[in-house]
Amino acid sequence: MSANPPPGSATPPPPVVRRKGDRTKIYIVIAVVVIAAVLIGVGAGTSWYGLRPSSTSTASCPTGVTLQGEGASFPAGLVSQWSSEYEGATSNLVNYNPAGAGAGITALTDKSVDFALTDEPLTSSQNTALIAAVGTYLTLPVTGGAVVLVYHIPGFSGTLNLTASDIAGIFNGTYTEWNNTALVANNPGLSSITVGITSVHRSDPAGMTYVLTNLLTLENKTWRNNPNLGTSLLPTWPTITGTAGGLGSVGASGNSAMLKDVSTDAGGTIGYTDLYDAQLKGLTVASIENSASKFIAPTVADTASAIGDVYNATKSSLPSPTGDWASVTWVNASGSGDYPLATLVYLLVPLNPGAGHTANAADATVLRQWIYWAATQGQDYSRSDFPFTSPPAALLTQDTSVLGTMTFNGTSFLSCT
Repeated sequence: MSANPPPGSATPPPPVVRRKGDRTKIYIVIAVVVIAAVLIGVGAGTSWYGLRPSSTSTASCPTGVTLQGEGASFPAGLVSQWSSEYEGATSNLVNYNPAGAGAGITALTDKSVDFALTDEPLTSSQNTALIAAVGTYLTLPVTGGAVVLVYHIPGFSGTLNLTASDIAGIFNGTYTEWNNTALVANNPGLSSITVGITSVHRSDPAGMTYVLTNLLTLENKTWRNNPNLGTSLLPTWPTITGTAGGLGSVGASGNSAMLKDVSTDAGGTIGYTDLYDAQLKGLTVASIENSASKFIAPTVADTASAIGDVYNATKSSLPSPTGDWASVTWVNASGSGDYPLATLVYLLVPLNPGAGHTANAADATVLRQWIYWAATQGQDYSRSDFPFTSPPAALLTQDTSVLGTMTFNGTSFLSCT
């Protein structure tokens, strides 16, 4: 005999008794649902019915993968932050060696890295060699910023104002002393500076050299017509004999060496770097004359303005991500407040990272995930924590769209973002 329920408790409902026929119907329905789910899953995985796996699915995201990149020192601080944040979010590691744009392009061509970063488009010969090695590759703008002239001139106060012709004269040896009449014209305070000029240039192939010489080629006839100079990652720098205590021309291998030479030499020294590193090292930066004949000090705002103005003027003629970007330049924008030494940084990656380039499909999935992350969430760090600027929104949208066309050994694979 069952016990009565405790006082105040609800009387339990009677058990539900299902007839055999009801069970049969339920089993049939369950079987149909399971079979349909399997068919839909297979169909989606094989693109039946035009379905594709969701680009936002994270169910199959690999973890514990290490990617290797190499290239420009220009965005190194930002990429380091990206890598740290990305690793925290995905448990995948991205190693980046800021050995210079030229080294990065070579490493990608040699298939020793998964991606490269460069602050200059590839030359015709570089483009040909890379295509021969890895097939079609993508050129994806992922950040932008300012190349700046940094200097250390004891006894000179105020901001150094330089025209493109002044910069050309300093680096080709036409001007060897700071009290040169042409330099004093826009910098009266230099008239009392008797020390000679020490000009420091990169002795390795560098994207920042490319950006600087691009402006000099556009704006200075002497530089443009010299077959050893022109626009280049590594021009044949003139040998300049120092005068009045200056050392003349000095080569620095890598951005770190450039920064050290400018900050520690006795004085009268000038070189070039990116705005982030100049600020980090506390170096003084010059104002550069722009196309509107105004001397502009580099800031994030006037750099973003310059890139935006160039984009608006050229967007109809810009190449696709698989096209040739050799003729694209972001320097010398037309706006009255634009900083003239602006540039974008491109991430280079094979469209089909198989064929001996990337180890396996899991690595390829993470490679695409990493690039997507950099072009989306990574932009928050460009805008808030570093003096870099995001590329125009349309270019970032183009980046993320074309990533869906990547293959591994010619076969599409799951997007993992």
